[in-house]
Amino acid sequence: MPYQEAPTLVRAFRQGDQQAFNRLVTLYQRKIYNLALGYVKQEDEAKDLTQDIFVTVFRQIDKLKDENKFGAWLYQLALNHCRNRYQKLRRHGFFSSQSLEEPETDPHSSSGGTPEKDYERSNTARLVREAIASLTPAEKEVILLRDLQELSYEEISEILALPLGTVKSKLNRARLALKNRLKHYL
Repeated sequence: MPYQEAPTLVRAFRQGDQQAFNRLVTLYQRKIYNLALGYVKQEDEAKDLTQDIFVTVFRQIDKLKDENKFGAWLYQLALNHCRNRYQKLRRHGFFSSQSLEEPETDPHSSSGGTPEKDYERSNTARLVREAIASLTPAEKEVILLRDLQELSYEEISEILALPLGTVKSKLNRARLALKNRLKHYL
């Protein structure tokens, strides 16, 4: 797994190797971008948020106590940024001027199927995004981390500073809430 090289890269960056930081960004940027997109639902805003997160990582990496826990530290930092940006955007009416549930998509992108299948797939994805957006913040967070980011229970436990059993029960409740929301549509 490529994330195993993160501690080595953190040490190298702390010793002045700028390329090590670039490699860290390359390793994690897609995951962090997807997490940000899960919160702000708009591609440009998610890109800006991702950039802000990595600027903060650059500035605060000396605060990381254990290089082996870089991934958990990064996700904690990213979650805090996402929560704060979401609240700020919501206060400024960002989500009322556009669809919260539907990120921008390229209208010319296609899965190669029939237009009907593409529409059905797109509609199902929209309904799932709407259902996830309607979850409580805690439910949404655990769903994003486990089911969309594909983090292990142990990683989520460390990121959220919760016991493993609590993570599992929160995820179970979140999935049930999501299932209940979706049963009306699917």
